Amino acid sequence: MLIYWCLFIIIIIIQFIPTKTNKGQRNKLLFSFFLMFIYAAIRDNFGRDYEAYQYIFEDVHKYVNFWGAQPTIEKGYILLNRIMPSHRVLLVFLSAFTCFTYYWLFKTYVPPKYYWLAFLLMSISGNFMLFFQLSGLRNAIAINIMALSLPLIENRKLFPYLLLTVIAFFFHQSVLFFMPLAYFLATPYKLKTRNIVLWSIFILIFLLISALSLINFITPFINLYFQKYASYLDIASEQIYQRSLLMYSFVLIIFFLSFIILKNEKISESETMILKLSLLFIFSIILGVLNFRMSQYFAPYFVIGAAIVMKEVKSKELKYGYLISVILFLIYSFFIVYMGNPDFPYKVYHTIFE
Repeated sequence: MLIYWCLFIIIIIIQFIPTKTNKGQRNKLLFSFFLMFIYAAIRDNFGRDYEAYQYIFEDVHKYVNFWGAQPTIEKGYILLNRIMPSHRVLLVFLSAFTCFTYYWLFKTYVPPKYYWLAFLLMSISGNFMLFFQLSGLRNAIAINIMALSLPLIENRKLFPYLLLTVIAFFFHQSVLFFMPLAYFLATPYKLKTRNIVLWSIFILIFLLISALSLINFITPFINLYFQKYASYLDIASEQIYQRSLLMYSFVLIIFFLSFIILKNEKISESETMILKLSLLFIFSIILGVLNFRMSQYFAPYFVIGAAIVMKEVKSKELKYGYLISVILFLIYSFFIVYMGNPDFPYKVYHTIFE
């Protein structure tokens, strides 16, 4: 973990190096993601799922049958393993894909002045989103495909978006829950007061009946159609009891401040869309289903959305109230996820040179 924190501290410091041109800003950003790529590409036996994915690769190449002996693994991922000459080349390719995705997101949507904030959020938010993407490879591919589809949401290109959804599905089936949700909720139009009231009522009702009730309600459906993901719900049920009032307080403050910003501030349609998607990340925290992967799909938008808020919101009270809430949420998340978990699987970083 020391290498991880040093990496992000260096990257954040780089963002404060003064540059006079847009090209200089892009070069800083590109160099930052190059450092991140090196960190990802040379990892070895790192994370909870590393050995499992290594076994999948070896299994696919061992059997004469094109699909190997992995009937539960999505066919897109099996095909990707088939065309890669080695597991290391696969990891390098996926590391490059992840870093390219986030480089494009930052370059396209994040104001350069707030690159530092986006990297800070990336280092911690979403249950350490970079760690997750370096471990859950199939899920990471689907998340990155979903992130790259932002222009299709913005321009309301439904059929190309559905095509990308199908492609992502062949890497991780859980994307069927989240890509349609993103498209239909993240319209580029301003929220009306009536919609804000309806969303707020829905959230309050949901909190009253508890996330556990929802999980119990959807568990039979998951067990019937997506049985291999049922274990995520079991973990989620356990984690709901671990959520504290303090955590929910931070999250709800961010949630309602986001609504106020969407209603009152003059932000563009694309920024409105991203802030709505970031609300889905916050909502996933309220649901308490981090282990059901929902927050991972929407964490990139939260990272972008917070930087947009800092740039566009003119009210200092709203701006700094939002920032303080986000920072407190990150600090609390750090202590819960990292310090409070002795079995955190990313504490030891190994490289191919060891």
